Amino acid sequence: MSRALIAGVLLGAGLISGGLLIQGGASREARAATGSPRLLEQVMARLSSDYVDTISADDMYRRAASGFAKELDDPYSVLLSPDRYRRIREMTSGKYPGIGVELDLRDGFVTVISPLAGTPADSAGIKPGDHIIAINDSPTHGLTMEEVQSALRGPAGTKVKLSIERDDEHPVYTLTRRVIVFHPVQRSDLINGVAYIELATFSERAASELQRTIDSLRSKGARSLILDLRENPGGLLEQGIAVADLFLDRGQTIASTRGRTAESNQEFDDENPQRWPELPIVALVDSGSASAAEIVAGALQDNRRAVLVGTPTYGKGSAQSVFPIADGYALKLTTARWFTPNGKSIERDSTMGGITPDVIVRPTEANVATDTTLSRAPARRPVPTALAPPIAIDPMVAKAMQLLDGVTTSDELRARVPKRR
Repeated sequence: MSRALIAGVLLGAGLISGGLLIQGGASREARAATGSPRLLEQVMARLSSDYVDTISADDMYRRAASGFAKELDDPYSVLLSPDRYRRIREMTSGKYPGIGVELDLRDGFVTVISPLAGTPADSAGIKPGDHIIAINDSPTHGLTMEEVQSALRGPAGTKVKLSIERDDEHPVYTLTRRVIVFHPVQRSDLINGVAYIELATFSERAASELQRTIDSLRSKGARSLILDLRENPGGLLEQGIAVADLFLDRGQTIASTRGRTAESNQEFDDENPQRWPELPIVALVDSGSASAAEIVAGALQDNRRAVLVGTPTYGKGSAQSVFPIADGYALKLTTARWFTPNGKSIERDSTMGGITPDVIVRPTEANVATDTTLSRAPARRPVPTALAPPIAIDPMVAKAMQLLDGVTTSDELRARVPKRR
């Protein structure tokens, strides 16, 4: 069975609940074995014979299968309908109809990781860290990520209404959907011999686009690199591995995954000589850097190939596999957790997680809403296309430029990193 691995990122009982409780067969079924197949069989039989509306056997099986995934209490595991399965394939290809926003479930809230640059969400003013509390006036609490994505999607030209919770504010936005064609490399420029590249997602062409962009800037005189992974929500695990492979030596460990099956327990090592061995690299990260972006950041940091600058990353340390099943359905299931080359899990809980940069640089008050807990991602940084002058605009880019000024090797760059106490 084929599958694709995705690197990333819910009642109490009353005396009378939901109407009149009719005394009937409850006592007769009390002896049912609740831990055996008889439980499911008897529930389905009772629904088939006694429920007020008719439910087909096919519908009951589908609902049961969906319920199995929901009962895992894992927001990333879900039964995908044929339409939802198609939408996931569209997202990883980088072309799909929608509003252009990356989301995750955090503490029960549908949370914006990042609006994609130039999309309806970005243009409307949706910000990282926003909580989407309703879509078209329907509450999002209790929905799976796929149900949220389904509500946001629709034909190009149609509208969708978002109710937002942002600190003490509650703005409402009406956005017009359109086809999102999203390139992994969103911005690139050459600044005084330093290549600046914003890698915004890990869709199917991430590694090849990044390679072409670096080669192009090198041919124009780039002597060092700023790789901007801020607000990058991740994507395909294989693309995260392929991007890291561009910068590491053959045989160096990129990441490992651990799960219950042999296929889920893997170590990913660099398979090719690195293309630019003498290129000093600073990677920028923040609390919007997640999943595959964290794989790359962790690999570059643990292998001492790049200096990380910014704020701690999001902490999405699980990997999902998509298993195609019958009738066009698929099961998206968390099958592994991944670890950095040094064996560190970055899965975030309520107190810790993510990857800590070598050099902490926080956005200025002018660039970001107050955020000291790192539970909400900073606002999109105002990096213009020309990136000039970056030092006056973006403190993280400014720090990266300072670290790279005059260095010609990775060792010289690392020598400038302050020692931690």
